[in-house]
Amino acid sequence: MTALEIIGAICPALAKSESVGAFVKMAEENTNRKFFGKQYAYAVAYRACHLFSVTEGAGGNASIGVGQVASMSEGGQSISFAVGGLSSNADGGLETTKYGRMLLGLIKSRPRMGVNTA
Repeated sequence: MTALEIIGAICPALAKSESVGAFVKMAEENTNRKFFGKQYAYAVAYRACHLFSVTEGAGGNASIGVGQVASMSEGGQSISFAVGGLSSNADGGLETTKYGRMLLGLIKSRPRMGVNTA
C-alpha cells in the first residue's frame, strides 16, 4: 500500500483535503526510510495524519485542542484536554493524537539499530 492509500483508509478527512500532498511531503521529509523499511509507507501516513490532526483538526491552530482528552461531557458539551504542549513532550507530541500514537507503536516495534542484544 502507498501512504495515500493508507491515509484514505484511516483518515478520510485528510484524504479529501486539498493539502494532503503537502502533509505527505512534510511527513516524508521527517521519516527515515531505512529505519522503517517495509513499514515506511505506514510511518509516513501516520505522521501525515498526525500533522493534519494537530493543525487542521485544531482549526489551523495547533495550540487549541491538542492533547489527550482528559474528560468529556455530553449534555453540557464540555471537553478537557490533558496538560502538555507539543514542544514540551519528549517524543515531539506524538502522543497527542491517535495517529501519533500509532506511529509511536510502529517505532517501538522496530528493532533498534546498533544495539547489541547479546
